[in-house]
Amino acid sequence: CKLLQMLFLGRAKSLIRRSTGLNDYAAMGVGICLTIVVQSSSVTTSALTPLCGLGLIPLAKMLPLTLGANIGTTVTALLASLAV
Repeated sequence: CKLLQMLFLGRAKSLIRRSTGLNDYAAMGVGICLTIVVQSSSVTTSALTPLCGLGLIPLAKMLPLTLGANIGTTVTALLASLAV
């Protein structure tokens, strides 16, 4: 727990707060983009849950991020199906 706190004391902490602090639609967009990059909503959700536990991401913003992760998985699947 201390290691995660040390890692997010600088720029990353302010970037996460700024990107999720705008509104719920922006938080959904962050979830979509992050999931498209890593191509897995499970990875996105598993990476964001400890950050929510540390208090870096408010619990109210975790729902739009998770919804965005699920939409991102759908977009990735659609892109894969169209590539055939």
